Amino acid sequence: MAALSTPGFRLKLTGKLLVVITVILVSCQLLMSGFYWVTNSQKLQQAHQQRLQQLQITIGQTIAIDVWNFNPGTLEVLLKPYLNDPAIQAIIVRDMQQNQLILPRTAGNPAPVTSRSSQPLFLTIAGNNEQIGQLQIIDDLAYIHQELRQNLQRQFTELLIMLVLLGIGLTFTLHLLVLRPLCKLHHALMEAIQNKSETVQNPLLGLHDEFEEVAAGMVALSDRLSGDMQQILQSRTALIAAKEKTEQALLDLKQTQEALLQSEKQASLGALVSGVAHEVNTPLGIIVTSITCMHEQLRRIHQDMTVGKLTKQVLQDNVSSLLEAAELITHNADRASQLVSNFKLLAKEQSTEAERSFDLSAYLTEVLQSLQPQLTKAGIELQAQILPNISLVSMPGLFHQLMSAMVSNVIQHAYPHGKSGFCRVELYRQDQWLILACSDGGHGIDPEQQKHVFDPFYTTQLGAGTSGLGLAIVHRIVRSNLHGHISVHSQPPEGTRFEIQIPA
Repeated sequence: MAALSTPGFRLKLTGKLLVVITVILVSCQLLMSGFYWVTNSQKLQQAHQQRLQQLQITIGQTIAIDVWNFNPGTLEVLLKPYLNDPAIQAIIVRDMQQNQLILPRTAGNPAPVTSRSSQPLFLTIAGNNEQIGQLQIIDDLAYIHQELRQNLQRQFTELLIMLVLLGIGLTFTLHLLVLRPLCKLHHALMEAIQNKSETVQNPLLGLHDEFEEVAAGMVALSDRLSGDMQQILQSRTALIAAKEKTEQALLDLKQTQEALLQSEKQASLGALVSGVAHEVNTPLGIIVTSITCMHEQLRRIHQDMTVGKLTKQVLQDNVSSLLEAAELITHNADRASQLVSNFKLLAKEQSTEAERSFDLSAYLTEVLQSLQPQLTKAGIELQAQILPNISLVSMPGLFHQLMSAMVSNVIQHAYPHGKSGFCRVELYRQDQWLILACSDGGHGIDPEQQKHVFDPFYTTQLGAGTSGLGLAIVHRIVRSNLHGHISVHSQPPEGTRFEIQIPA
């Protein structure tokens, strides 16, 4: 039915109804024809089988004497009339001396695929139970199939005639009762649209049917819409003025909301860290499993030593497995320790280091030199543009954490694996602020993702070794410890720039 409304094949209402009715009638006829074929075919075959059995008995009684004497000429004369029966394809007669007579309906033609062979009938002479021969009839079901096909052809012919008559009647009836009122209503609507009239006149007055009620409803709707349009035009000016005030209020509300949301995130961060501490369970579970395996292997080594069955090869294999388990324990213990350290960085103020005056320019240069091997290994060029002789009273360790996290973010997220690029670090003064920026030329960050880059545990590489805490820690250090601001600027695919503003 979907094809009826496609641009290349469109039918009007009459055509669609005819197609639907035709499909329904043809489907019903096919189902009925199939049912008719199965039921009548079974009935006709049962009647055919009963008639064939009775006919076989009758023929056997007729030719018994001639089979005993085996007179082919007489047998052929007696049996040929039965071959005119469309249900019989051939008759086979045998005597006890293996003499055989085969009489086909048509000489030289093989048996059709619809023929079947009946069970042989053993012939006896009346009054004597001694067997004198066999009678076998090869039947033919083609006449049954022919009769069924003729009946189906007659049914489909009747269906075709009925469809033609139905189409003529449906077309005339729809045109008179449906299409003509619809055309009048359509012309009235188009005239009102072209003339830009405020109301629509009822073109179906006097019909006294559902179409007149529909037309009256459209006229009433047109009157109501006309009144509504007047009210809309009167309200338009007021809405424009209110719109400007609302936009300004919405902008102020959005800025306030963002500030409140960010403050709420920082206030609830301690509870969030406690809730996600179960992430440590993964490395701890691996450690427990490894220790269990080591304990089992050591128990077996001790058992073998006790009974004197410990060989050098077995000892080497077990030691190798124990070393692998120990490495696994060490790796996951380091991972758990790192996770706990990151949670601590995120959950409390970084105030363990005493504040002191130091040369920020020289310190950042040293930090970048220590991070240079990681960038080189990833195929990323370091571009440092640091204004010299910038001193600051703060905690130097915080800046080491900042630069490590931002450089790590560039390595992990800025460029696809195996692609080279650059990482530019800038430090300069701007009025009463120190600007520390880290930028790259990677594929950038989508606008939707930019809203979440500073959220704890948000990462686009879940399961790839990142926990989503790096930039969240940077944000907390900048806002809580350095009392500054951090922002992200990205326009895919033109790279990303993180800019930190710190009071000078």
